[in-house]
Amino acid sequence: MTELLNNSEFVITLAILLVSASIVGYMSWLERRPRKSLTPRLLPTTPVILVFGFIALLALVHLANLYGIHTGNRPRL
Repeated sequence: MTELLNNSEFVITLAILLVSASIVGYMSWLERRPRKSLTPRLLPTTPVILVFGFIALLALVHLANLYGIHTGNRPRL
């Protein structure tokens, strides 16, 4: 694990995962808050949650691949 922390690709992917997960969490919290008025928000939360959720999923798969877990198609015999 210590050699993974020295790998810049691992650190950047981990940072992307953490940032995207925090954006998804904040937007989910913002969407579920009670509305004070009926004016629409300037930033639509649902597309932002979907985009950053997809980015977090890709980052998670990339981290698993960097760790050594094979996530693609298995070779056929």
